[in-house]
Amino acid sequence: MPVSMVVLASRPSDWTQDQFTAWWRGPHADAARVLPGLVAYRHGVVKTDFDNPEAPGWDGHAVLTFPDQAALDAAFASEEWKIATRQTKGMGGRRIILLTDEVDLLAGTDGGSDR
Repeated sequence: MPVSMVVLASRPSDWTQDQFTAWWRGPHADAARVLPGLVAYRHGVVKTDFDNPEAPGWDGHAVLTFPDQAALDAAFASEEWKIATRQTKGMGGRRIILLTDEVDLLAGTDGGSDR
């Protein structure tokens, strides 16, 4: 069963949204995309925060997916993980990190092909 690490983050107080996005999709993505076992890596910029539309509490999210828990554990133990996470030390902002197992709720259906 696939396992994902879901990260919800806000930028450091002295960064703009554009700076944060450029860093996350640039140098940080370059470091993270080489994690051993990584099969999918997605990033999204928060456009609307339904709970706080006037001042969104979050700036972006990432989902890093691995084929199973053993692959995720191996990534966490890797030198690549140390390099990728070293970039975030002391940068400020906030984050929530969740580890999830995933089930494809469209598998075996028409997959929403009319979308």
